[in-house]
Amino acid sequence: MEMTFLGGASEVGGSSTLLKVAGRYLLIDGGMRPAARDGQSRIPELSLLAATPPEALLITHAHIDHTGALPLIASIYPHIPIYVTESTRVLTEILLRDAVRIMKQEGLHPDGETPLYNKDQVDALLSRMRPIGFRQSFTPIASAPEIRVHYLPAGHILGAGILYFDTPEGSLLHTGDISVTDQRSIQGLDLSSLPHADIMICEGTYGNRNHSNRRKEERTFAEAVQQTLMRNGRVLCPAFAVGRAQEIVLILKSYRSSGLIPPVPIYLDGMVRSVCLAYQHQIHDLHPNVQRYIKNARRPLFVDPDLHIFAVRSQERAALIASKQPAIIISSSGMLSGGASPLYAATIAKREQDALLLTGYQDEESPGAALLHARRGHPVQIGSQTVQLACKVEKYNLAGHADSKQISQVVTKVAPHVLILVHGAPDALAALEQRFRDLRVEIPVVGSKLTFVQPSSRHFSPSPQEQAVVPSADDASSLDMPVLTAQTSAPAIISLWMLAKKLGPLRFWSVVELGQAYYGVAYRPSLRPVIEQLFKYDTSAYFKRSRIGSQSIYQPCETVMGRSLISDEEILAIQLAAPLSPPGPSATNPCAGAVAIVQGQKNSVPYLALILSSTYNSRIHMVTDSWKAAPRSLSLLQLLPDVQRYEWLGLPDETIQVRLKQWRQALNQVWVDLFSWWRRCHAQSFSFASLCQDLNLCLEDERLAWGLELLLHGSLLFRRDGETWLPLAEERVYRDAGFAQHLRLLDAGKDSAVLVNNRSGWLTGRSNWRLFEVRWHELETATAQPAQIRASSIHLID
Repeated sequence: MEMTFLGGASEVGGSSTLLKVAGRYLLIDGGMRPAARDGQSRIPELSLLAATPPEALLITHAHIDHTGALPLIASIYPHIPIYVTESTRVLTEILLRDAVRIMKQEGLHPDGETPLYNKDQVDALLSRMRPIGFRQSFTPIASAPEIRVHYLPAGHILGAGILYFDTPEGSLLHTGDISVTDQRSIQGLDLSSLPHADIMICEGTYGNRNHSNRRKEERTFAEAVQQTLMRNGRVLCPAFAVGRAQEIVLILKSYRSSGLIPPVPIYLDGMVRSVCLAYQHQIHDLHPNVQRYIKNARRPLFVDPDLHIFAVRSQERAALIASKQPAIIISSSGMLSGGASPLYAATIAKREQDALLLTGYQDEESPGAALLHARRGHPVQIGSQTVQLACKVEKYNLAGHADSKQISQVVTKVAPHVLILVHGAPDALAALEQRFRDLRVEIPVVGSKLTFVQPSSRHFSPSPQEQAVVPSADDASSLDMPVLTAQTSAPAIISLWMLAKKLGPLRFWSVVELGQAYYGVAYRPSLRPVIEQLFKYDTSAYFKRSRIGSQSIYQPCETVMGRSLISDEEILAIQLAAPLSPPGPSATNPCAGAVAIVQGQKNSVPYLALILSSTYNSRIHMVTDSWKAAPRSLSLLQLLPDVQRYEWLGLPDETIQVRLKQWRQALNQVWVDLFSWWRRCHAQSFSFASLCQDLNLCLEDERLAWGLELLLHGSLLFRRDGETWLPLAEERVYRDAGFAQHLRLLDAGKDSAVLVNNRSGWLTGRSNWRLFEVRWHELETATAQPAQIRASSIHLID
């Protein structure tokens, strides 16, 4: 057994390890270094894979230091299977799409050359991910059935897993990131569930310290919030969007219900909003206490306007930053290195009555660490601003990682022959090493290669009810299976009953779990609506229905049509009938939460739409600014401008429609001039994507406004052929006198003097369809606002 450490060794960030076992290669994680120092690459040492390419990729959890380089790795190795837990897949999608957005804004380049990856690479990665349930045994490489792997709950964040490898060369346990202490949102690692292993790769983030009592730390944090609010201050909690932010919300709700914290508004901004929604949708992985709350209270878990917990939209952010009303703001990023939190911090830092409360790990090079070390009254750098620090800055230990003592407990339970310490600063790992003098301990650095020859008889097997019935990972031919076409056809309800009856006859199943049982490793979150659709009809003859909060769960009936026993051959037949490769998100299969532009007929008014579920039977469930929510023909979908509103999916359809109408009204005020684009094209064809790129339309509102205008008036200046537009000939456009006048005014340009009904003014340089903005001459009226004037009414003054 051999391990090569591409990143995350003697450091925190860029986690990636290549495992060679039984002559096969598996890659564990592919992270990014979010706080890379000068001269340090943001990605792992992928060059080490050139001679030994991986045959499978396994992900421990969704944090960007474990997933940030995955789209790049997946594009280099486009045919290897990728394994995750269901919740990790959902969270990874949010994080990587946000990473693409940030890279677009900041022009982030590795080594100053080419972008790390783009949206298409993220889509391709997500379409290849194969969700695996906890404690399910699976074969990551189909042609190597002797290598078996299990995911065990790690207790770090939602969906985080420990990887246990059972191989001919011994057993290996890779912790990923772990937490022993129960958090409010998820349960901690269950020590009793850990198997023994010959070799253990263990994280050591907090290897040189022990945490204070969790509940006492939460109480101290809540008291600091209370004290700030009592002096009419505001509290900013920069938080990691995944894990920490959800903990803070639940802590604040708890202490607010007890009366310690007054009921001031709590605002969630940045990526925190969409992650909170994802947490609530993955109920089956949440802490049992939270599941009971959702079931009994029947309320949203995080964003809940009735409890004064609000999600902040980007257009609302400026007003909230300027406000001085007491409030609590939770925003990413946790180290103040990006996201919305630096925008709030630059204002809050200047006010003595406010407080900035940090709750997570702070890299020594991060802005958060600089604030902790700064003294009041001294200048500090926050984002692009330098401000005088006046507010209170404190750090509270709400860590989602095991401390030194807890790591010792985990290692003692696993009882490895060899312990490999990773994911920690050198001083933390060195201190942790001193706890294990009786073990062989290795502390690798990036680029290290460790080799072990240690056959073993240790094996770990989940209990029978936890065994996965999952088809192997590689292509169908390697399993003597028929090659099946990619489709999302729904299973028969009796097939789901037979699977549930065979695998867990006494338990309740969620829709996600039924989907995983039927589709196996081919399951995708986009298939969830396919299963849900079956249960919209009367299925009482097959399943008993119950609920956990807003989520329905199903228990298989004892008998169906006189049958109660299911054979293994019948189960195999069901699995062979399941599609192996459902399509990923695309123009024909947009993800739920995507904002689209739809149009009923050519040249009719286009509408703004939110996609509510993925494509099913050539129809897609959507709500628009003018149409009520309903399944509609996929042919109506015209443009996907790379805009998402995942946080809206949990809202009532009527509320979504109101928000779309308000958004549409705001978009109508954006200046878009198709004539200027027609001239710029120089008779060359273009796609909407190339239009956005050439015009550098980074803002969501700009892309949407141009898309709406292109569909509304584009046919008068362009000929459309599928996804391509071709400008009409000059003689045809200039034949229209109004068009010709519009183009003359464009040629005249900004600041050109004009006359409108004997009033003099000049062009401001802004125009849209048939209208130009004119500012009146200040000698006539100093207070006059610019006016929108039809091109036909404007006369140029020579």
